[in-house]
Amino acid sequence: MSLEVLDILRVIALLSFAGGTSFLGALISKYKKFGDQQILFLTAFGAGILISAAIFEMVVEAEKIIGITLTLLSFIGGSIIFTIADVMAERRGGGAGILLGIGLDSIPESLAIGASIAAGPGLAVAILIGIQNVPEGIASYREMRSGKTAFSNSKKALIAIGIVSIIPIILGLVGLFYLQGMTYVIGLTLALSAGGIFYMLHYDMIPRAHKERRWLPTFGAVLGFIIGFAITRLT
Repeated sequence: MSLEVLDILRVIALLSFAGGTSFLGALISKYKKFGDQQILFLTAFGAGILISAAIFEMVVEAEKIIGITLTLLSFIGGSIIFTIADVMAERRGGGAGILLGIGLDSIPESLAIGASIAAGPGLAVAILIGIQNVPEGIASYREMRSGKTAFSNSKKALIAIGIVSIIPIILGLVGLFYLQGMTYVIGLTLALSAGGIFYMLHYDMIPRAHKERRWLPTFGAVLGFIIGFAITRLT
C-alpha cells in the first residue's frame, strides 16, 4: 500500500472521528436526558479542550511556520471571519442556524488537519476537536429539539447533524490533496482557526457555561484544559 493511500486513509479515519463525534453526542442526547448543570459542565469542558487546541496546537505551531506578525494578523482575521459567519448563522435562526454554526466551525480545522497530516499538529488537533464535538453534539441536539424548528423532530435532527458531520472528511481530503506541503498556507490556516475558536469561545461557549455562577462548570473547563494539554504533549 503506497504512502499516499495511507495518508488518505489516515485523513478519513481522523476526520471521521473529529466530525463524527458531533453525531455521537447527538445520539447520546437522544437517549439520555441531561440536566441544565450537566450541559453547562459539558460546555465548559469543551471550552477547556478548545483553549488547549488553539494555544498549543494552532497558535504555537503557526508562529513557528509564519512568524509572530503573520500569526497575529491571521488570528485577528480568523476572529473577524467567524464574527461574520456567526451573524449569518444568527440571522438564519433555529435549527438551520445551529447547523450552519457547526459546519462553519469545522472548515479551517479540517483543512489544517488534512494539510498537516503527514507532519505537524494534525493528529492532536483531530483528537481534541473530536472530544470537544461530543458535548457540542449533545447541546446542539437538545437546542434543535427544544424549539419549533424544521429539525424539532428527533429523526430529522439526527440526520441533519449526521450530514454536517461528513463535512470535515471532505475538507480534510481537500487539505491533503491541495494544501499538502504548502507550509505557509498551513500556518495561516492554523492561525485563522485559532482566532475563530477564541471568538466562538468568548462569544458563545464561555458565557453560556458561566451564565450562572456555579463552581461545577469552572472545574469542567479546568479538566478540559488539562486533558487537552496532556494530549498535545503525548501525541
